[in-house]
Amino acid sequence: MKKLFFNLFSILIIFLLLSLGVWQLVRLQWKQDLIFEIKNSANKKAKAFQSHNHKNFQKVKLKGKLLKKNYFIYRLSEKGKYGFDLLSVLQLDSSNLILIKRGWARKIDNSMKLNNTEETLMFEGVLYPLKEKGLFTPDNSSKENFLYYFDKQKFEQELNNKFYPYILVQDKKDLKFSNLENKQIVKISNNHLQYAVTWFVLAIGIIIAFWFYKRK
Repeated sequence: MKKLFFNLFSILIIFLLLSLGVWQLVRLQWKQDLIFEIKNSANKKAKAFQSHNHKNFQKVKLKGKLLKKNYFIYRLSEKGKYGFDLLSVLQLDSSNLILIKRGWARKIDNSMKLNNTEETLMFEGVLYPLKEKGLFTPDNSSKENFLYYFDKQKFEQELNNKFYPYILVQDKKDLKFSNLENKQIVKISNNHLQYAVTWFVLAIGIIIAFWFYKRK
């Protein structure tokens, strides 16, 4: 009975590891297609943003008036340094808002907290999906002058407007805040091949060990 249980358990583990490897290969292809789509979109000419015809990773230009207050989102930069993404809220019409990621700053600068203009401005960049709070992301705290994530539902209630489910990432240097870094398009890592190899190597190792065990 113990031998049967051991055999079934070993086969189950091998099947699970092989399934994880195959799943990572599927994710690899999906991520490659996604990265290609982003790069292809970034090289295209920006289209005027239309409320009824837009999608993820589309390069667009839009215009509106900035709300007075800016927000700082705590984030690790591509170079491994801690700092803050500067986000502005653009009023597109009487009832719709969209977030603009204007760049990354090493520290919070008081000069970047407010927008001191009521002019209609034009922004250009790539639309990324507006992410929800991550599983391990801390809750926002009123005691801090920055956010860990953008709470779309909360801000819609406070501003009495709807947010589009996107964040426009500028692909050019911000015209107002010249000291902002990381103006480039967001980079997406693709490590799924390494993950797949890891799962397959573990599965092969267990298969070899199981084969030797059965021979004895």
